[in-house]
Amino acid sequence: MKGVAALNLELVGVAGSRAALETPALLIDATAFERNVATLAALAKEAGTALRPHAKTHKCATIAKAQLAAGAIGIACAKPGELLALFEAGIKPLMLTAPVASRRKIERLAQAAACGCDLTVVVDRIGLIADFGAATRAAQTTIAVLVDCDTGLGRTGVTTPDAVVALARAIAAEDGLTYAGVQAYAGHVQHVHDNDARRLANRAASERLAGILAALADAGLAARIVTGGGTGSHALDFEDRLLTEVQAGSYIFMDEGYRPVDLHGENGPVFNFAMYVAVTVIAHNSRGEAITDAGSKSFALDGPQPRACLDGREIGTIVWVGDEFGKLVPHEGIAVPPVGTRIECTVPHCDPTANLHDVIHLVRGDRLEALWPIEGRGLSD
Repeated sequence: MKGVAALNLELVGVAGSRAALETPALLIDATAFERNVATLAALAKEAGTALRPHAKTHKCATIAKAQLAAGAIGIACAKPGELLALFEAGIKPLMLTAPVASRRKIERLAQAAACGCDLTVVVDRIGLIADFGAATRAAQTTIAVLVDCDTGLGRTGVTTPDAVVALARAIAAEDGLTYAGVQAYAGHVQHVHDNDARRLANRAASERLAGILAALADAGLAARIVTGGGTGSHALDFEDRLLTEVQAGSYIFMDEGYRPVDLHGENGPVFNFAMYVAVTVIAHNSRGEAITDAGSKSFALDGPQPRACLDGREIGTIVWVGDEFGKLVPHEGIAVPPVGTRIECTVPHCDPTANLHDVIHLVRGDRLEALWPIEGRGLSD
């Protein structure tokens, strides 16, 4: 290990070590993390829907293993680099949830399948089907394939039932490929704050998906796998019962972007904040304000400002004053903490924040319990 992780390694298991960590350090609160994993697993089991958690959130083999141990049927990945890193760390089954346009990446994925990677991919065009077929035949292996469907997100996938049926037929006819079903990720639904508005948006996406599934069934190509959904729509997807599996990701950590989302229509949290970045006050500026040692190299900035906590109590928010620096804006009545004070901050967006760190510092109570490598960190290829 390198950087602060190397300095913090000697603190594992030491009482009080949470407050002594060298910073900036990515923290996961073990109690909150374990509760989040168990909560969604129980909700999915009750609904009779499978979970295929999305590793774009954590990119960490240890976390993927915990999700599989809790009943997940596999792990979803956004990029080939993340997927291959997790496969090399012993994770399977794996699903690649975005189409690719590189034959070399396709060949590498086929080689992984030939080496035992239980792999599923998505396609959105005939040419990609042909490329995957050629790669699997060359590697003497088989890959399961889903048709990527756009039900309102406007990012990837085909939109009409006829187009989906045509791609499904092409997959079924291609040696080396196994037609498995469809993916329909309603990403535009996930962060709609109001539960009723989110339900309407999700229902519209589900209606488009229902038409696609009916057309596939009429063509003798009924989808065995119908995958999609996320943290923001999980409860609605369990209600609608069109998806056979849900790809939730952020639920394990949570972030400020999800904080206003009324997930179950009860105006209360379903999942607990588990991810924090520990920072240190390293200076007081000319105005007496507390400057910390973490900026955009430690936090993804695409979300609301982090809340700053000291000894478990919220004391203010963090604003950015550079790549390496933040500034504490204390709440009214809160004194500016002295230099050397360690503060734990929530994160604006958990997925890209994890991608900025090599190591997760797992903390339980007042001590550092373990260091977990983030094997897929930086592998945005």
